[in-house]
Amino acid sequence: MGNNNKGNIILLTIISIATLLVAVAGATFGYFNISMNGKNKETTIEVTNGMLTVEHEANSSISVGAATPGTLVATKTFTINGLITGSSNLTYEVDLNVSNNSFGDNQLVYTLTSSNDANNGAVIPTNEERVMIPSGNNTIIVGKGLFAGPVSNGTTHTYTVKVYVADGAQVDPNAHFDAKISVIHATK
Repeated sequence: MGNNNKGNIILLTIISIATLLVAVAGATFGYFNISMNGKNKETTIEVTNGMLTVEHEANSSISVGAATPGTLVATKTFTINGLITGSSNLTYEVDLNVSNNSFGDNQLVYTLTSSNDANNGAVIPTNEERVMIPSGNNTIIVGKGLFAGPVSNGTTHTYTVKVYVADGAQVDPNAHFDAKISVIHATK
């Protein structure tokens, strides 16, 4: 009786494992098998990859101590390189991440110049009008640009951000400003 039960257990174990394997194989086949039914035309599904790299002159940090009103206090030039396989566009956002601004509201301002080096996609438009920087810690969205795919050899967009002390600002001599320029992938 003991050997018979042992044989039944082994037989049931083998049947259970076989059933499990058949179920997993069937589910896997169903998961990876795609078909089109009816009168639909074939559709091409394109998978593309894109890559952004950013090159800063020196680094991405901006640090400013007290300065005279109307003075240019920082200049940062950076280049964004875009590489795309396929026909999709690659959109990016440039931010000014302010970690410390003890200057008063709108005592600091910035301008942006842009260059579409290979005339690909769209750069953030040049803005020579001075844009106010609020006091405190915050993230300022400078703008969004895009590279139009395909770009198999890569292309570049170049930007220069200039920070000034606003004309007529009453600046605290202990005021300080710290920020970093960042570039992130963005949705439309």
